Amino acid sequence: MRILQVHNTYRPRWGGEDTVVDLEANLLRRNGHEVARLSAWTGELERASPLRLIAAGFGTVWSFRGYSDARKAIEVHKPDILHVHNTFPLLSPSIFWAADRAGIPVVQTLHNYRFACANALLLRDDKPCEDCVGRFPLAALRYRCYGPSFMRTSAVVAMNVVHRWLGTFHTKIHAYIALTDFSKEVFVRAGLPSERIFVKPNFNSDPGNLTSLRSPRFVFAGAIARAKGVHLLLDAWAKLLPVGYQLMMIGDGPDRDELEKRHAGISSIVWCGSLPRAKVIELIAASEWLVLPSLAYENFAMSVLEAFSLGTPVIVPNHGAFAAIVTKEKEGFLFSSGQLDSLIATLKEALTTSSTTWQQLSANARNKFLREYTGQTNYEQIMTIYQRATEYFRAKRTDFGCVQPLETPAHVVDIRGKNS
Repeated sequence: MRILQVHNTYRPRWGGEDTVVDLEANLLRRNGHEVARLSAWTGELERASPLRLIAAGFGTVWSFRGYSDARKAIEVHKPDILHVHNTFPLLSPSIFWAADRAGIPVVQTLHNYRFACANALLLRDDKPCEDCVGRFPLAALRYRCYGPSFMRTSAVVAMNVVHRWLGTFHTKIHAYIALTDFSKEVFVRAGLPSERIFVKPNFNSDPGNLTSLRSPRFVFAGAIARAKGVHLLLDAWAKLLPVGYQLMMIGDGPDRDELEKRHAGISSIVWCGSLPRAKVIELIAASEWLVLPSLAYENFAMSVLEAFSLGTPVIVPNHGAFAAIVTKEKEGFLFSSGQLDSLIATLKEALTTSSTTWQQLSANARNKFLREYTGQTNYEQIMTIYQRATEYFRAKRTDFGCVQPLETPAHVVDIRGKNS
């Protein structure tokens, strides 16, 4: 099978979505498939002129460049499936129309909540917000949820409204991938077709042997941004100041400078900045805990999945996708989202956890990874979704006397979402 991935990246280095795209490409290649990629990078807009930014705003709704690039990539690579990971902002939903014209079935992975929320996070004023889910997004315009800028928010709102009106999301995309049951439920309420949303979580390569000696250390890995709850974590650490422990902050982001200055006097906080993914995994593997106190629901945090694969217990909030992935006191601990006192109490609980209990949490995390999040399991799921997309695409064309639907090959397995 030939697969053409489509992905607009946000960062020049690793990010969760970028990691998933690379992992899936490598997984498919290892199983004998051809994978090509059509890419764009948002960094092109850095220091762009006002005219270029205005043009980019219109391009968010319909990018002629994206349409043209997709047509050319399809012509060159002749894919059997177009697998879209992210079109925002440079490629736009115009690529779905290019695929339709070329007669190629389309799969879209829902890495974030952009189809339901202008800022893609379902977050406003540090609290989860679903005001625009299933409704005309007037709230997004009122609160300037993306940017925060009225013009930038208007571009995202226009993209969603125009393509809902055109039927793009219902007629040009043949299967959607939601990462958890929680996110699927959100997208169904947002208006996407339930019968074509399949739940397939992210996965991680098996690191093999686990690190037996752990450093007394908590690790945060992600964007240093308020939405990730970093300020809560640092405030909690400043109150606890546990003797003999370190808090390792891995990543970069808009709030790093301010937070680093505020907590400059605490020597047990180590600011690592952005690191290669291999180094991040090495540090998580050698630490006792991973903590991700995100204020947002998230979708499927790769750092949590990586911690599971390494047998590192996690500390996460009790809402959104986290509650769908982590079972309290089984793979780690959950605390009340956004609540400083609850986070402090949970960190204390982790600090006083016995070696026997920690070992059990570690084993549970590792076992859950082996049951649900390995490459082999994910490969079977993704091939089934490709098949379902192709069947739906061909069935629709058969209605017009174009082609006959494919028979389901023997390697296809049933997955969650088929009949929901």
